[in-house]
Amino acid sequence: MESLKVYNIYKGKIEDFELKDIELDFPENPATTNGLLLSPPFVDLHTHVRLNGGEDYDSLTKAAVAGGFLIVNLQPNTKPVIDSLDILNAHIKLSKDKIVHYNYTVSLFGNVENLDEVNNQFGGRITGYSTDGIRYHSEDLENGFKDKKPYLLFDHSQLHEIPGDFYIGTNLPNSVRTYSNESIAIFRTVMTGTEFGFNKFHIQHVSTLQSIETITYLKKYAQITCEVTPHHVFFTPDMISSPNQKINPPISKYRDELIKAVRSGIIDTFATDHAPHPEKPVRYEDAPYGSSHIEVAFSVYLTIFEDIELVLKNLTVKPLKILGKSYADFNMNFPSDAVLIDTKAEYIVDGNNFYSKGKNCAFNGYKVKGKVLGVRRNGRWVYWDGEFIE
Repeated sequence: MESLKVYNIYKGKIEDFELKDIELDFPENPATTNGLLLSPPFVDLHTHVRLNGGEDYDSLTKAAVAGGFLIVNLQPNTKPVIDSLDILNAHIKLSKDKIVHYNYTVSLFGNVENLDEVNNQFGGRITGYSTDGIRYHSEDLENGFKDKKPYLLFDHSQLHEIPGDFYIGTNLPNSVRTYSNESIAIFRTVMTGTEFGFNKFHIQHVSTLQSIETITYLKKYAQITCEVTPHHVFFTPDMISSPNQKINPPISKYRDELIKAVRSGIIDTFATDHAPHPEKPVRYEDAPYGSSHIEVAFSVYLTIFEDIELVLKNLTVKPLKILGKSYADFNMNFPSDAVLIDTKAEYIVDGNNFYSKGKNCAFNGYKVKGKVLGVRRNGRWVYWDGEFIE
């Protein structure tokens, strides 16, 4: 136990450090440091909290920490939707003093018009507007842009004008709606936004080859980044066997193209799209969309890409770059704030054991590799080997 591998975000590579130089004070000494790696905390640009009896800030905080995430960006489709200063303020109060740093997006379709002013009021915790999880038509999109001061827009690109939903029925691969609606919606959002002065767009959970090609084309008109989520680089339609894999946008035939786009850097970053629900109904028609998996997202990505440096880059510096932030902006300093990973660990996913209230995990029953062993916050270990430390 003389040295430990550490992910150096400034060099983008893994290095060896002497334990005596880091002074980590493990809660218990591992039998060996072979396979252990210390990383800055993970950052998620795309997370959902529920409230009203669903995922709350206590359960989400534990789930995020167990997954290695200490910086989390929440989407606005709660009940009620985060579309006003009063609702935003209520969320910020609920998340106060949590060990996870929560940031917020505000609905593009609400009445919050100037995020620069709002960030002065709320300490810079608002990252942008969002269309996520809210059914909207072209008219809504245009009206949403019209009265807002331009800011970063997080976009869940779908054509909700098309009737029906994915997987209804089902007989797959997507039942009623077409894959192409995502790429068409991306084009619509960006081109409409630019007419009203918006110039920064982050496209969420890209799921098709046509979407990648559309984003590449649109970069001549605006600053565009995009993310991929664990389920879209893991599954293909023939692997769908449970309503837990009912996702929007749907699992697609373009998994291999998405993986290639991550490796080439066309897709900018990873996100989780953690969407917790109680146990889903058996019938696809009755099941809500989404998968609860912030606790296993790192492991899924490592299983797919088998490249620890690539995975860590996409969970640390790359999402921060999209936000235009550094760890210091969140009062975090490595290694006082860090994640200890066992890169050699393997386990079977079981959502019933999650800290999240959402047990609806698309990866239930699958073996994954790599596991968060410990999490350090403000110089103190708060999580170790599956347990929280008071």
